[in-house]
Amino acid sequence: MSFTAALGPLVAYAATFQTIVFLALPSRVRASWAPVAIGTAGAGVTLAAGLIFGFEAIGVGSVDPGLLVIWSLGTSTFVSGIAIVMLRNARLRTCLADPRMARLGRAQAFAHVALRIPVMTALIEEAFFRGVLHAALTAAYSPPVAVVLGAGLFGMWHIGPALDQAQANRYRGNSAAIFVLVTIVATTIAGLGFVGLRVATGSIWLPVVVHAVLNMTMASFSRLASRGIPVQPAGYSPPD
Repeated sequence: MSFTAALGPLVAYAATFQTIVFLALPSRVRASWAPVAIGTAGAGVTLAAGLIFGFEAIGVGSVDPGLLVIWSLGTSTFVSGIAIVMLRNARLRTCLADPRMARLGRAQAFAHVALRIPVMTALIEEAFFRGVLHAALTAAYSPPVAVVLGAGLFGMWHIGPALDQAQANRYRGNSAAIFVLVTIVATTIAGLGFVGLRVATGSIWLPVVVHAVLNMTMASFSRLASRGIPVQPAGYSPPD
């Protein structure tokens, strides 16, 4: 079996799986079971690809630790600066806030930021998208086409979480549709950046670190921004 032969199922998985999970699970169990289902499936696909095609082929190689430190500090500083500006502006603060973060206790919030985001989100997503899927796409298409397709599929991957967050923020109709569209565009752009790091280093580890730090920083600030905002009923899942 070649990467080209595996491309169809990988694309179908990237385009639909997470959205199906979010739509299928009731909101009351989504917080606990969505990460388990998505993370387990993503880890299984990545492990299978590594065993079949070789882990080097999917980018699980070494990278300079100093580079990881520099990029993590730079990412944290840059994102924190943007978040601080948003916190100081009433309208932007509302955009930054996420009611799902407000209802988490301190221990839950710490576990979400320190464990779930780096492992269940950043590591699993980067291993699949910048590892397995990128390898399959580059085997079938030219590098520019592979990069754009991979980033677009990464954007589509976030439809389910975007719908969930729109519900948590009580967006309806056009507001919800616009929120989902903005999320797709933003995550597609992020996907382009992550795959650029993957290509530049030949490894998934720098994208993993940057992805984790970005999400962890934004989640922390969204909790701060959510203070004073009415919390949602139990059952809403915390953000990626």
